[in-house]
Amino acid sequence: MGNFSRDTFDKLKHYVSVRLQQGVPLVDADWNEQEDIRKNEVETFLKWFVGNGVPKGNDGFKILAIAGNNDFEIQGGDGTAEGAGRVLVEGWDALIESNMKYTEQPLYDNAALATEWGVDPAQPLTTPSSGQRIDTVYLDVWEREVDSNDDFDHLVNPNIGIETCVRLKREWVVRVAEDSANVPASPTGHVFYVLATLNRVNGQPVIDTLQILDVRQTDLNLTALHVEIIDARGDKNTLGERLDESLTNAGELMTDVVGNDQVKTDAAIEESKILFNLAGHNHSGGSNGQLIGTSGLADNAVTLSKLNLQTVNNGSVADIAPDSSRLVLVEADIALAKGKTKVYMPVISITDVEGAGIAQITRQLIYRSTQNADNFDVYLQITNLPGGTETVDVNWYVYSFAEEE
Repeated sequence: MGNFSRDTFDKLKHYVSVRLQQGVPLVDADWNEQEDIRKNEVETFLKWFVGNGVPKGNDGFKILAIAGNNDFEIQGGDGTAEGAGRVLVEGWDALIESNMKYTEQPLYDNAALATEWGVDPAQPLTTPSSGQRIDTVYLDVWEREVDSNDDFDHLVNPNIGIETCVRLKREWVVRVAEDSANVPASPTGHVFYVLATLNRVNGQPVIDTLQILDVRQTDLNLTALHVEIIDARGDKNTLGERLDESLTNAGELMTDVVGNDQVKTDAAIEESKILFNLAGHNHSGGSNGQLIGTSGLADNAVTLSKLNLQTVNNGSVADIAPDSSRLVLVEADIALAKGKTKVYMPVISITDVEGAGIAQITRQLIYRSTQNADNFDVYLQITNLPGGTETVDVNWYVYSFAEEE
């Protein structure tokens, strides 16, 4: 590989540039340190100020179902560098020019190439043999040195017939951690990024669309983030200006900030349930200051109708084994404009437990776009975390809180 005199780059030196002096030789170590400084500055900015994920207007590295046994497709771009699918991972921009099957990757089941590159091959996928299985699909990104043995025509200067400089190339491979919700520790020089989880079904070698849960962070865009912050804070430029409208210099709530509509009879907060006096007030409720949970919330002070909570969907899921999940449809084909006004609140309860162990149930809402970005479906994923041998039955409800039209 490359013949270098020494490697002088050190992040902890805080150097930002290499300055060439007149009358001295130009050596490889100085040249390479200047490039390492520049490269580190870009990667550090992307890692800490942008983050991991897919940029706005791109959909690279999405995992897609195909008609094949123990295989899936990795979404790319239009075949050009500008239109490639891409994802940022710890400051590294990984590109995929065109769609590629998992089994079409150069490192798929290729021990010889893996040995040459000093990495592990991508392993063939297996069919679950018992129960449901969660597999985690993740991207492995690293950089390797390339010389004229890999790229003779480009790296050998035809005018002098020798290799002058070598190159660093960014490589990636999509891997699958079978029967695991976590990825392994990354080797030195590698960075990992989770793309999707696969809810594999016993005895089924085919992975269909409903089994794939896309977990990529999408729509990374600093301009969009700035607009979102402006929308949230209104036309006030600083937090202090916004607080000045509601708090005194002593930090007390100004008078008339909370309107009468919010404390009138039968409102969510009733005036009779707040103890007012000249020295201030407390929020425990009632003339005697009863604790919340007793008469302080009597007489239906807070009701479902006042919170505008409505049942969207409900049902039951039976026999979830440890380390398995169930995905249920809550609401389908929701227009984006309508969905922006709705907040979902899932509630689940365990109704039966069999087997040894302590049942540990989690739930999360999953939003999937349908035909285009203007519509989406909402799913509830209920998971029984790894424990003993217990299986559980659960009932579930999903409520929505919608702004008034």
